[in-house]
Amino acid sequence: MTTSALEPYRTVGRDDPFWILQYDKKGASRSPETLERVRDALRSGEFTDVVVFSHGWNNDWETATERYDHFVDGVVGQFPDEPRRRALLVGIFWPSALLVLPGEREPDFASDIGEPTGAPVDPDAAALDDVAAELTPADAARVRELAAQPRLDPGGTAELAELLAPLYRSAGPELGESVVAPDGPTLAASWQSAPPPVDSPVPALDGPDDPDDDDFGAVIPGPHDGPRAAGFGDLIDPRSAVRGASVWLMKDRAGRVGTAAVGPLVRHALAESQARVHLMGHSFGAKVVLSAVAAQPVARPVHSMLLLQPAVNHLCFAEAGNGEPAGGYRVVLDRVEKGIFSTYSAHDKPLTQFFHWALRRDGDLREPLPAPWPDPPSVYAALGGYGPHGAEASTQWHALQPQGGAYQLDPERKLVALDGTRGIAGHSAISVPATWWAFRQLVWS
Repeated sequence: MTTSALEPYRTVGRDDPFWILQYDKKGASRSPETLERVRDALRSGEFTDVVVFSHGWNNDWETATERYDHFVDGVVGQFPDEPRRRALLVGIFWPSALLVLPGEREPDFASDIGEPTGAPVDPDAAALDDVAAELTPADAARVRELAAQPRLDPGGTAELAELLAPLYRSAGPELGESVVAPDGPTLAASWQSAPPPVDSPVPALDGPDDPDDDDFGAVIPGPHDGPRAAGFGDLIDPRSAVRGASVWLMKDRAGRVGTAAVGPLVRHALAESQARVHLMGHSFGAKVVLSAVAAQPVARPVHSMLLLQPAVNHLCFAEAGNGEPAGGYRVVLDRVEKGIFSTYSAHDKPLTQFFHWALRRDGDLREPLPAPWPDPPSVYAALGGYGPHGAEASTQWHALQPQGGAYQLDPERKLVALDGTRGIAGHSAISVPATWWAFRQLVWS
């Protein structure tokens, strides 16, 4: 399905058009006429605000638009009733099916959406399909054969690692460094040394307990008995290895879509209009909007940015020092006027239990270490799992407030880390009154 080239996807609130722009995995537009209509709208001078959303959840058009509808309705419902205010809403639809997670249920996203309308998606099959698409036909066929086995012995592990190692490209300079792809033996060693994640006590939710069933990591029991650990002595679960490779692919894709597709759109909005520009990204969608702003200089700053359970590195905003370069998205702080709200939650199992294991590249100084939450266990820990680090002079820390709660913000610190542990029940549970309210406070407080 494609968006209409003539009309918005829908109109929200009083008179706020909501357009959806579609892109392929390389960032090429799949809706060029709609894109041109959006660019015309930006030039029209009819809008006081432009809000660009990038998801991190979809598996098909129907499911993605249902979720966008719910989130957009919630956010727009928080807009102040000002007669002269009019917002242009733009959703970015890109192929991020790797984050359709095992056991994901619509109530994890929002309790009143109901059951998914599409067919259930097997996340292991989705990850395998995406990984296989990047390989030669012969290599893809062999990876599928290996992935079908319950466990791989050292020989099978070494073979799978050699086949997947070329996929571990740099997915953007989140650590401010040049990423070197691991070779096969290094990759195999990292799989074999990974212990099964262990749940640790976390604060309770303020609302009903709604566990995070959408773990894209290695701890969900499947057809095989036992924990889904990547490493188990000399044997590894090949599905977890494939899932780890898929995380790298998704990071690479998100950065490409942000740089090639959303970046030009944002720069056009900033250069061709006087509207305030606001960006929101969930999961890998956070990397999309961060890459969009970091890619090139902008004519004027973006007004605000909301990162919901961002699947990016917790050091991405870090200052340079002690021989370490600045985080790859440090420059974004200087390109946002009002500030950046970034949520993290101990209930986000994918980002607290698996993300750093999937992305580590060696087993010495960067080896993940046991640490009580919210201390990051690894240099590769996720921003949405542990909050930002290395940018203390620019960061202020607050709890995610319920609707109506006040944020006492320091205007000198643009990066606002919001502990959502008592309000965000899981990786995809981000369309809730507390996050809608956070956007209002960020933009209009």
